Amino acid sequence: MSDIDREELLVRLAWMHYDDGLTHQQIAQKLRMSRVSVTRLLQRARREGIVQIKITKPLPLQYDLERHLERRFGLRRAIVVRAQNSLDDTLDAIGRAASEHLKEVVFPKCRLGVGWSTTVSRMVPYLEPPAKRVKCVVTELVGSVMGHANPYSISWQIAKALDAPVEPLPVPVVMQSEEARDAILKESAIATVLEHGQQCDVAFVGLGDIGPNSTLVRTGFMTAEQMAEMKQRGAVGDLLMRFFDASACHIPSPLESRVVSLDWSTIRGIPYVVGLAAGPTKVEPLLAALGGRICHCIITDTGTAEQVLSRAPQAHRRP
Repeated sequence: MSDIDREELLVRLAWMHYDDGLTHQQIAQKLRMSRVSVTRLLQRARREGIVQIKITKPLPLQYDLERHLERRFGLRRAIVVRAQNSLDDTLDAIGRAASEHLKEVVFPKCRLGVGWSTTVSRMVPYLEPPAKRVKCVVTELVGSVMGHANPYSISWQIAKALDAPVEPLPVPVVMQSEEARDAILKESAIATVLEHGQQCDVAFVGLGDIGPNSTLVRTGFMTAEQMAEMKQRGAVGDLLMRFFDASACHIPSPLESRVVSLDWSTIRGIPYVVGLAAGPTKVEPLLAALGGRICHCIITDTGTAEQVLSRAPQAHRRP
């Protein structure tokens, strides 16, 4: 086929598809070609400028930010919700988005890991069964006992929504001593759950910040003074009670030897980690988690996403 004939074919295909509204299959049948050939030729028409597509409206803010986050940090997925009038309402919006994403990512024989967190707990009102039941297992990744109850633990609610069994860690998240932790880790039931936690395919976790109002301080696990000391040592956030710095390197805390949780190297090895975070105090933890590739997906709000992108080195900033 000569260059002239080839160009005429591309132009003809372009008019048939974009002006006449014919599908790839209809064009293929009409011209006695394969549908794959039609698709490839239409793609070439776009590459060569025969077809130019103009979108007359700008991309909505949250979707624009999602694209920038994914490209800048190599994320498999970024989900950005509109910031609401209050942080409380914004966290609800994130909880709703996380619940929807949960239904998208579970798959047959999936082991779903869950870490307790203020933000992750916002998923509860929006948990719904998927359209088709998926056989999976929910595994707690950190001790779930905080005094008499843990208002931030939602593994049971997620398991109920998915109609899936749950593997709980019904032990204090922080033991009284290292000896007590070592003893409880020898219990076969506890050891098995932590072993299964190491085999998680997907994990939903919150990103904690380093501040006097952080969840760990409010729940009494750490004092404001201890948190300030961690900040001086370079810590910017925590994930499953393990602290990390701006380079996503692990920094041991005063609780390190007493925590019942996955260790840092295991956390880094989970194939798909979904991190939930919103608000000014979560910008530094997010920057570290994204730059260090701790998370493969983040769910946040427009205000937080804009701050992260504006502070990220060589970020693709919005015009």
